[in-house]
Amino acid sequence: MPKHACTRGAQTLGRKALALGLAGTLALSVCLATACTSSAVNGQDQPASSSQATVEEDITLAPLALVTADDPLLAFAANSTAAVLNGPDAGAASGAADSLLEQNLCYSPLSLYLACSLVGLGTQGASQEQLLTLLGAEDEAQLAALNEGVRQQLEDTFGDAQVQVADSIWAGKGYRFTDAFQQQTEALGAGAFDVAFGTPETDQQIANWISDQTKGLLKPELSTEDGQAALLVNTIYFKDGWASPFTAEQTQAAPFQAPGQEMQADFMRQEVTDSLYGEGEGFTAAALSFTGGATMTFYLPDEGASLSTLLQDPQSVLDLMSLEMEPRSVDWWLPKFQVTSSFKKLIDSLKALGVTEIFEPTSPDDFAPMITASDGSSGFRVGSVIQDTHLNLDEAGVEAAAYTAIGIEKMALMPDAEPVEFKLDRPFFYTLVSPDGNILFAGVVYNPGL
Repeated sequence: MPKHACTRGAQTLGRKALALGLAGTLALSVCLATACTSSAVNGQDQPASSSQATVEEDITLAPLALVTADDPLLAFAANSTAAVLNGPDAGAASGAADSLLEQNLCYSPLSLYLACSLVGLGTQGASQEQLLTLLGAEDEAQLAALNEGVRQQLEDTFGDAQVQVADSIWAGKGYRFTDAFQQQTEALGAGAFDVAFGTPETDQQIANWISDQTKGLLKPELSTEDGQAALLVNTIYFKDGWASPFTAEQTQAAPFQAPGQEMQADFMRQEVTDSLYGEGEGFTAAALSFTGGATMTFYLPDEGASLSTLLQDPQSVLDLMSLEMEPRSVDWWLPKFQVTSSFKKLIDSLKALGVTEIFEPTSPDDFAPMITASDGSSGFRVGSVIQDTHLNLDEAGVEAAAYTAIGIEKMALMPDAEPVEFKLDRPFFYTLVSPDGNILFAGVVYNPGL
C-alpha cells in the first residue's frame, strides 16, 4: 500500500485505524450529514435521529454477501455498515435503500463488534461459530486477543485526546455468570454487576453507568424486564480537536441540497494544504486530522450520483473504506452538524450478516459457557440488540459517544417441528373447566352456523 494509503482513517493504517475509527469518526464511523432538522435531546438542540423515523412494519433485510479483509475489524465495519444503513432502523430494506437519505444517521461498528465479542466469548456450538465468522476470528482465543489488541491500541494512540472504551456485564436475579466467562471479561476490563431487572433502580443504575462512561453525552432511558437473565454493554467515547482548527469568524451560511429541498447550513471554512484526498467511481473523498492522530474522512457523491449506491452492499462500503488517498491542498466547506441515532432493530441487521443461532439456538447449551440459572435450567438466547449514538462536529473538533447493549433471556419452549393439524370441520364436543377443575360447561356442536 502506498505511503499515504487511507482506510477511512487516513494516517493511521490497518487495525489501528479501524480500532480508532472503523471508517471515519473513530468510534462512530458512519455519519451521514444531510438536512439538519432540530429536536431536543438531553436539553440541547439536536438533528432528527433515526429513532424519530420509526418503521412500524416488519422489514426483513435480504442476506448480504459478506466481504473479507486482512483486518477483521475492517471487514466487520464494511459488512455491518451496509446491513445497518440498509436495515429497518434506517427506514430502509433491501431494494429501498434511498430512504436512508431522509435522515441523519450515526452508527458505531466498533461498539457493535466489541459487544458481539462478549457474546462470542460466552457461547459455544453453532452460536459461537456464526459469531466467530462474522467477527473474523478463527477461535475464541483469537477473538479475545483481537479485543485486547483494540483496547491496547486505543490507549497507546491518542495522546491528550479523550478516548474511552468500557464494558460491563449485568446478571439478573436468579442467574449468575460462569467463573470462566467473568474472568475473561474482567481481563478485558469489564465490570460485573448483580441486579434485579425490571425495577426503576436497576434501569437507572445501568443508565448512570452508560452516562458516566460517555462523559454525560449519552443519557439513555432504559427499561429492562423482570426475569431478564443478563445484559452485556459496551460504550465508546471520543473527544478531540482538529489538528487545524476552524474559526467561527470564517463560518458562513450557504445552501445545502437536502433531499427534496434546498436549505441553509453553517459551513466551516478553511484551506488545509496537506489534507488527504482521493477520487473513486462516483465520489470524491477528503480527510481532516485530529490533534491525537485520528482522522475523519468525508465521502461526497458526484453530482447526479446516489449516496445510497455508494452504500448499497458490503463490497461498496469496503471500497470506500479502502480508498487510497494522497496529500493535497483542500478548500474545505464543512457544514456543522449534530446527529443522534437510536438503533433498536440490530437483530435484523445481524441476521442479514449470517448470525441467527444466538437468537434461536438449536442447542439449549450454546450459552452454557456464559450464564447459569439458579434453578438449574438451561437454554438462553439473545433477545435484544440496541445501540444509541451521538456526534457533535463544530469548529473546535468532534465529541462522540456510543453504547451497544445486548440482552440475554431464557428460551421459550420450542414448538413441535411438525405441528399436528386439528381441524374442527365436523361435529365436536367441548367442555369449559374452572381453575379448580370443575366442568362448568359441556356440549356439542353440529352446525356452527346455527
